[in-house]
Amino acid sequence: MQAFFSFIKSKQFFIHLALILVSLFLIFFLLIKWLSSYTNHGEYVEVPDFTNVPMTELDNVIKDKDVTYQVIDSVYDPKSKPGIVIRQDPEPNVKVKHNRTVYLYVTGMVAPRIKMPKLIDRSERQARLIVGTYGLKMGHVTEKHSDCNGCVLAQMVDGKEIEPGTPVKKGSVVSLVVGIKDSYYTSSPGDTATVMPD
Repeated sequence: MQAFFSFIKSKQFFIHLALILVSLFLIFFLLIKWLSSYTNHGEYVEVPDFTNVPMTELDNVIKDKDVTYQVIDSVYDPKSKPGIVIRQDPEPNVKVKHNRTVYLYVTGMVAPRIKMPKLIDRSERQARLIVGTYGLKMGHVTEKHSDCNGCVLAQMVDGKEIEPGTPVKKGSVVSLVVGIKDSYYTSSPGDTATVMPD
């Protein structure tokens, strides 16, 4: 035990202790430097604006920008050109770390298919509401003499009668044949209605 205390008080012990402390300091210093360079600490880039950019031009947008992109979802919009970026995360001009992935939402290339709703035996007014709710477009209304006023007798897409439940493209134009019993009944304003022969 006395030899141990003698060693602690010796010059050799303090030299070894100093070497250990210096070594630990150098290790921590080099580790912090490496982590800082690996994570690009304090260095940021601005996220480019991908809005309304076609998918074919995305690679040009990120050229020399130090970011990457990933298309994660497509949303069908009949009013927009297919394959166009409509939303991104993070937003444009936000400062992010180098090589950050920007997630993109684009307009769908193909319209999704939905089941044709049942419009027959409903009133014309109800049918119009249902057509809009399903993401379909209202087409031509044809009037036909019938035992009812304003009831839907037939539903058509592309000039052909279509049964409820039949898959159709979202955004399809639906035309109606509406029954007329009394001469005072007319179709809703805004549509050119023709009268079918009995």
